[in-house]
Amino acid sequence: MKIIKRVMLLSALLMAFANIAQAGISKNEGITCVSKGSSVRAQFDDSRGDHSKFVKVGSKAGSNYGCMGRCGGDCGWGAPSAWTKDCMDHDQCSFENGSTGGSSDSNCGDEFNEAADDWTFGVIRGCRG
Repeated sequence: MKIIKRVMLLSALLMAFANIAQAGISKNEGITCVSKGSSVRAQFDDSRGDHSKFVKVGSKAGSNYGCMGRCGGDCGWGAPSAWTKDCMDHDQCSFENGSTGGSSDSNCGDEFNEAADDWTFGVIRGCRG
């Protein structure tokens, strides 16, 4: 139990640091669950500026983007995964920018960092779409 508390504390500190370093429309919204079939406003910033677009949760945006809003790559491999607002922001940013490199990506790295706690703890919070 102590290890879980330490991991959660470390994750919170990393997310707080990421929030201080970022600017623009992108923000960490905590672990905010989204429901498949609903429309969610994906918000992100990149080298071209701030972007906001309504996207249907669970929709297919393109190749390797078959489950928009689902944390993790594409539609996964059968393991449980969270469906969250921060993961939607990252999915849309990544799709529009062809991003790779996770947190080091120049366009979507901040959205990747914001979604990290969602990917890690979203299923535990009950964000199952």
